[in-house]
Amino acid sequence: MSARFATRNDIDKVLEIEGLSFLQPWDRHIFELALDDIFLVFDEQDILGYSIAVCCSRNISATIMKMGVHPDHRRKGIATALLKQLIEILKEKEILHVCLNVEIIRKPAIALYEKFGFKIMQTIHMDYEDDLADDAFYIMKLILGES
Repeated sequence: MSARFATRNDIDKVLEIEGLSFLQPWDRHIFELALDDIFLVFDEQDILGYSIAVCCSRNISATIMKMGVHPDHRRKGIATALLKQLIEILKEKEILHVCLNVEIIRKPAIALYEKFGFKIMQTIHMDYEDDLADDAFYIMKLILGES
């Protein structure tokens, strides 16, 4: 199992996983722009998953923008390996904290983030009248270092 930085040649497979994983997938152009950020793929003779993070606030904080694993390969440790490698890279860059947004209905993803020490900081409801869980997401944060 290995995570590595993505290249332009990986984008077609990443787009396939994206389309199978999200109702509103990113397009090719956004993934091409993400190559300038921390864009990892999990490669085991084929791309099985990916993660993307951006560093901001003068490299004090980072945001995990996307993480996806091909449906046929979920629950095999791929997201764990990607997240572990991503956190190691952020620590090397001396990032102090990392945040992400995750839909409340994505229970396995939430459990993974909590396993790594992410804490729920806030709940955001997209439909303010109904407070439906399907339209809500958590903002989660992991402290990597002290300021």
